[in-house]
Amino acid sequence: MNMHNPAHAGQLIQEWLDGLKSEGTPITLTELAKNIQVTRATLSRIIHGHATLTADIALRLNAALGISAHLLMKVQANYDIWQASQKPRPNITPILAHA
Repeated sequence: MNMHNPAHAGQLIQEWLDGLKSEGTPITLTELAKNIQVTRATLSRIIHGHATLTADIALRLNAALGISAHLLMKVQANYDIWQASQKPRPNITPILAHA
């Protein structure tokens, strides 16, 4: 299990947008949200790590920006699993004993 806090998918999206800006193709959050047909607030919450990236939005970002939906979802899953691992859980007894 990873012993560090992995990045939220929103961080990767922000880095992608920063890269576009540095290449001379800036796109605002408002423009991107309108293009992928979500609210600016929804996209902002994802980028700032306050909301989970869904597969649907990952596919929309893939269509709009060319960023890999699979990569975005893998990053989000790693983040979600790490976050869940930090919370108390009940003691679970394994059903199958490993030899």
